[in-house]
Amino acid sequence: MMKVWFGSVIFCALAAILGCRAPSPDWNGTWQLNLSESSFQGPIFTISISADGEYRYDDGNSSFVLRCDGKDRPIGNNRTQVCVKRSATVFDITHKENGVRTSANNWELSVDGKLFTSTATAFRPSGPVITSHTISSRLSGPSNSFTGQWRDMSYLQRHADMTVRLDSETLHLSYPSAGQYIDAPFDGVEAAVLGPHAPEGTTYTIRPVGKRKIFTLTKRNGKPLTQGLSN
Repeated sequence: MMKVWFGSVIFCALAAILGCRAPSPDWNGTWQLNLSESSFQGPIFTISISADGEYRYDDGNSSFVLRCDGKDRPIGNNRTQVCVKRSATVFDITHKENGVRTSANNWELSVDGKLFTSTATAFRPSGPVITSHTISSRLSGPSNSFTGQWRDMSYLQRHADMTVRLDSETLHLSYPSAGQYIDAPFDGVEAAVLGPHAPEGTTYTIRPVGKRKIFTLTKRNGKPLTQGLSN
């Protein structure tokens, strides 16, 4: 549902713009989702733990592992991850690239274990620090652990406001409340979805098809997730 809305706004804007091959400043600004007309309930993810204490996050499209022992561990591409276990219900996770901190994430369970709050902060080489919050409700699992199945209740609220800015070569999209942004060139080159809660390995592509049609493609780790065509 969210991707349909997202695509609809961009389709309408870009179809008009690329039909005349000249980006129009009329589409610059903030677009707002009508939450009352959306039935989207939020994505579901699962956190499990192995016999030797390794946590695994899986949302059906992507997954990662986490060992909360306070040690910096390599995760590829000159990046490392360290998790410090403050208590059974509070984890602090830090990511670095080439030894430089790029993001931090605090996981915390509510006292009754029914809510899981994730506070993520992205540290950019230039520009402001970006912080966003995710609140998820428990669907299954023990009340004193992060393990179990969860539903992200705040997804739509974080993505309700979308800012669009166009120049002669690039479509700039951002979700300020989610701390996510995309800079997608009009030539069809894949653009990474960035930000503290951006799913790792997610890319977005736009490409004109004829004068009044636009093709969009979202991928996760190189695998297509959604695509659309509008005129």
